Amino acid sequence: MATVEARWVSQLKVSDSKRVQSVCSTELLELAAGQVGWEALDWAVAVGKELAQRCVEIFPEFGDRPAQVATVRLGTESGAIITMLAIDGHDFQMPEINDDTVRAVQEWVQRGVSLLTIWAAVRKGHQWLADEYMHACMEMVPAEEQPGQLQLISQVLLRFIDRFSDAIGREYETEYGRWMTTTAAAREQVVRALLGREEYDLSSAEKELQYSLAHSHHIGLILWSDTNDLRRNSRLNKIADTALRACGAEQILLVPHGQSTLYAWGNRPRSPFPLHVDVDLDGDAAVRVVIGRAHEGLAGFIRTHIEAQQARVVLDALPGLRKRSVDFADVHLLSVLAQDMEKARGFLEAELGELAADDPQSLTLRQTAEAYLRLKHSPLAVANELYVVRNTVIYRLKKIEQLIGHSLDERALETWTALVLKDGITA
Repeated sequence: MATVEARWVSQLKVSDSKRVQSVCSTELLELAAGQVGWEALDWAVAVGKELAQRCVEIFPEFGDRPAQVATVRLGTESGAIITMLAIDGHDFQMPEINDDTVRAVQEWVQRGVSLLTIWAAVRKGHQWLADEYMHACMEMVPAEEQPGQLQLISQVLLRFIDRFSDAIGREYETEYGRWMTTTAAAREQVVRALLGREEYDLSSAEKELQYSLAHSHHIGLILWSDTNDLRRNSRLNKIADTALRACGAEQILLVPHGQSTLYAWGNRPRSPFPLHVDVDLDGDAAVRVVIGRAHEGLAGFIRTHIEAQQARVVLDALPGLRKRSVDFADVHLLSVLAQDMEKARGFLEAELGELAADDPQSLTLRQTAEAYLRLKHSPLAVANELYVVRNTVIYRLKKIEQLIGHSLDERALETWTALVLKDGITA
């Protein structure tokens, strides 16, 4: 392939506001930094992140949670970096696929993302990446040298995408064959059928899962990590097992959903579970847990999982709710409102009025109002919690009631819900 020296890519830079930490392996990053420098590498990483965000918008099958976007970034970032090295030095030997992309393919197989979707995303990514490099070329390279450089970009990217697509197909088939022989895959298929209310022989399901469904009380958990750090994600099983056994589960079912999410159930054949499940996250800030209520029988197995999913939707909709372990019972009302965030915002604005303003004074007043309603309308308890004198609390309560137009003792449920919504929306 005829090539032209293209050292201009090593001069690419990205603004501080767009500089992000890469998700790729240290080996690839150090190789790239050694050839083109860290500033050019930062540019490629930023481009890779942008392409991943576009990808999940067009192909929702990949998922838009942080760990799922990070998995897409493994492919888009490594592609941007590898093609940069090939454009910069024509003697660079492009790999067909690197370990970062292999990790991404393994995740997608386990989550049931189809190969056709992956190939469609790869084609889109190729188009976007070509646009980014051609635009950069026209900014960095003198006009008389641009034709040769644009031709080089096109040649490199076409060669890369052909090899990359073929390698992804082979890796997908290999991983799919391996995954389908595992116990985890067999359980995941049974659980998917049960949750989808497909016709499935109950005794066969119980045998496959080694878990009683019909004559037990069930409680369901969903655990996930906001990173694709497999060392952290491997702890999800331990966290779920410990929490379920501590609350009296006699059987436990753990079903991975990809590499960063775990579905978990515990059952007991006699008395229901306690109202609250304690989850020890051991200081791991990246792990979060949502917990459904306990229900009986196969219908209960499905219902507790659905409730956990609804609690997770609340956390997604209200990023300001920073609790890392949330019971569905505590956010049931919020789960109804979070189904339509436009209506939820209308509700909180109608209930709070001027108290919904985004300024420090209004925030302090909202914190006082929330504490007052939570602490059984006791100004003294509020004063002790907020470390202020009781007269300060009394003054704030009068100001709050002026802003909302009624006593806090009226419409207490509506006011408290609006306060929690406002706090949750304001991440």
